[in-house]
Amino acid sequence: RLAREKEILGFYISGHPLEPYRVEAELFATRTVAELGRWTHEQITLACVITAVRRQISKKSGAEFARLTVEDFSGSSEVLVFPEAWQAIADRVRTDVPVLIEGGYSRRDQETDNPTFIVATMRPLAEVRVNGQVAVAIELTADEIVSADIMRDVRSVVEAHSTSHAANPPLEVRWRDGSTTEVFRSRSLRLPVTQAALTDLRAVLGPDRVHLVRGS
Repeated sequence: RLAREKEILGFYISGHPLEPYRVEAELFATRTVAELGRWTHEQITLACVITAVRRQISKKSGAEFARLTVEDFSGSSEVLVFPEAWQAIADRVRTDVPVLIEGGYSRRDQETDNPTFIVATMRPLAEVRVNGQVAVAIELTADEIVSADIMRDVRSVVEAHSTSHAANPPLEVRWRDGSTTEVFRSRSLRLPVTQAALTDLRAVLGPDRVHLVRGS
């Protein structure tokens, strides 16, 4: 349905498919799609969706490669996948599915005005929530640390959703005391990054004091 909306209207009327992963996109992307026109020697990570796939055959080697149209909140652009990388990711490419794409530029394009971005690897953005790369962080003030009611409610929510599964990251606590903030990671509580856990914690602490952060 999303692809059809994009094809007919030129935009997503049901909401951008990257929206549920906006925080992860901000945490992991090192450049937006709109910024792809600037050459750099560094590896780049994009958080985006693929909106179109154009398969081609190399005249030189006869191998298949692809050109992908990718889009994030900033705009869209075409990127290139050489045969070796395309062989590794082709069966996992789906349109309108949020992904993390890593790649870079050829040194031959260093002096060009609009260098071609070359894809090296790709993985679903959803994976970062289940492999410990994203953690839940809560902010508490010094007064709340000693408040039995608030701490009981927080612990109740955390324990209801907590799991000992090693892939789940430890809960991160940011304790604010005046102008000082200390960061602690629980040794015993591992919290899966689920919408239910986030909703329950935000009901206790407020939406501005429950965040997603990069895991260890």
